[in-house]
Amino acid sequence: MKRPLVLGLALIACAAVTISASPQANTQRPAVSSKLVVLDIELSGDRGGPELEAEHQARLNLATTQLRESLSHTGLYQLVDSTPAQSTIDELKSRYLYLHDCNGCDLDLGRQLGADQILVAWVNRVSALILSLTYEIHDVATGQIIATKSFGFRGDNDTSWTRAIRYMVRDLDESATTRGSDTKH
Repeated sequence: MKRPLVLGLALIACAAVTISASPQANTQRPAVSSKLVVLDIELSGDRGGPELEAEHQARLNLATTQLRESLSHTGLYQLVDSTPAQSTIDELKSRYLYLHDCNGCDLDLGRQLGADQILVAWVNRVSALILSLTYEIHDVATGQIIATKSFGFRGDNDTSWTRAIRYMVRDLDESATTRGSDTKH
């Protein structure tokens, strides 16, 4: 009696593999084509005072690293290293409070680095409990915002920020997959 059950389970497993391996079951992903610069994530709003400055800087560094690594794993973009433009970035940061709101200076960085698009992201801290993560992707050639979204999250801590970045990358990945499958019809 165990043999028919095992055989039945094996047939179900084979059918599941066949279905998931069929071209119709897989969602189409667009080919990697865009060269993307990801600028460092910025913090706006209530910073919580000078006693939190070092903590926030460490969290921003962690979130930026996570964002770049996670985006590179999706295969959506060819990430462009911003290091060659670091002196320009430092100079711009000395002139503007935020690079996400610098009247197109990010586009100049994108051109300098040979990128097609540039991603700016920032966390707006309303309080230690209420925060939001916003991103914009700008087309370097036209200056147009081609993607933008904001995600609310709770808790000014590493765990919450990490979850927000993970959600943002997953949303970008799903949006790209949807756009890719829409262009195939």
